[in-house]
Amino acid sequence: MKQFIVVFGLFLFLLMLCIGCNGPTKSGLEARAEAHKRMASVNADLAAQQAKQQFEVGQLDKAFGTISAAIARYDENGTYHLLQGRIMLEQHRLDAAFHALTKATEHSPELAEPYYFIGVLHQRWGEDEEALAAYKLAREKDSSHLQYFLATAEMHVALGHYDEAIALLTTSNQEFQHHPAVSSLLGQIYLTTGQPEIAATWFEDSRMLGSASTEALTALTTTQFEAGLYAECLHSLLILEGDREPLSPTLQRMKGKCLSATGHPIQGRDICLMVTRETPNDAGAWVDLGFISWQMGDYERLSVCGANISKLAPSMPEGALFEGVAAMHDGDEMLAHQKLALLGSDNTIHGVDILVNAYANQIKRGSETPIRLDMPIKTADGMGEQHPTEGSENHPLASVDSDAP
Repeated sequence: MKQFIVVFGLFLFLLMLCIGCNGPTKSGLEARAEAHKRMASVNADLAAQQAKQQFEVGQLDKAFGTISAAIARYDENGTYHLLQGRIMLEQHRLDAAFHALTKATEHSPELAEPYYFIGVLHQRWGEDEEALAAYKLAREKDSSHLQYFLATAEMHVALGHYDEAIALLTTSNQEFQHHPAVSSLLGQIYLTTGQPEIAATWFEDSRMLGSASTEALTALTTTQFEAGLYAECLHSLLILEGDREPLSPTLQRMKGKCLSATGHPIQGRDICLMVTRETPNDAGAWVDLGFISWQMGDYERLSVCGANISKLAPSMPEGALFEGVAAMHDGDEMLAHQKLALLGSDNTIHGVDILVNAYANQIKRGSETPIRLDMPIKTADGMGEQHPTEGSENHPLASVDSDAP
């Protein structure tokens, strides 16, 4: 019996030794590989979190090294490639960023953010159609993100798809429709398409929804002026004056013309006169003062304005026009003819021939009363109308060049 036990024990030992020689089973190997993969994923996640923190504080080189190490451990997570792409985008490594972002979409196609940044890259490269397609994909992946929504609408605008942009913006969900950025973009679209009155209502809506920036209020103000809403423009200018330093010369000129257009020509003239003293080399300021002086029948000042314009900007027709009209009023027909002859048929002041003939006819009749004409005159910059009419309360005297200093 004892011998049997010894033999049986030896048999078990040999059996276990044989099993051990065969190594781990297939399932055992798979389990071990899965465990290693999970460990690599955990370590990669920790590295990715560190890389994100480094990226957010502007440590781009460190962040790039950290996320690259995370990808080396585990490259199947699209968010890692997304972060790597964003870092390279900030480093202006655009081609490499595009490659990383594309890999992010391949590994994690459900993510919206990679498509958005791919759109940003296409836009930088001037590939507007491709940018629009990428923004649309981002919005399809996440329709609740305002930035993807606005980027899609703005790209429609850049491509001239104004109807599509308006349709998108006005049929958005309730949350977006009550966002000031949406109203502001609609205002910009209508302003671009030559509908300033509608644009002004959207800019006002944006302001009421909380867009209190100086830029937003300035956009509203200039749009109200262009739309002929001069009283409303004055109100907005008053708010601007209360929110910041004194108005820029451009906005002061606008205020002067709005005052004149709403029945306060003396106040308007005083403001525009002050601007010409502050910026004597700005021909546009002399144009504004000239039209107000013309409206008030101050032909001496009109002549001074014309002379300054002719000196500062000889190509501007207002110089010769003002000097010629002032000369006609003073009875100097030779000087008037000399100056007005400079206004050829190709001048940029619409209707000047009719206006000049009207002046000439009245002078020939010896009229001493101020000449009143209701004819609108386009200025050289083409942004507004001038009505050299005394007592007009509904028309500006001259336009404001929004690019003026």
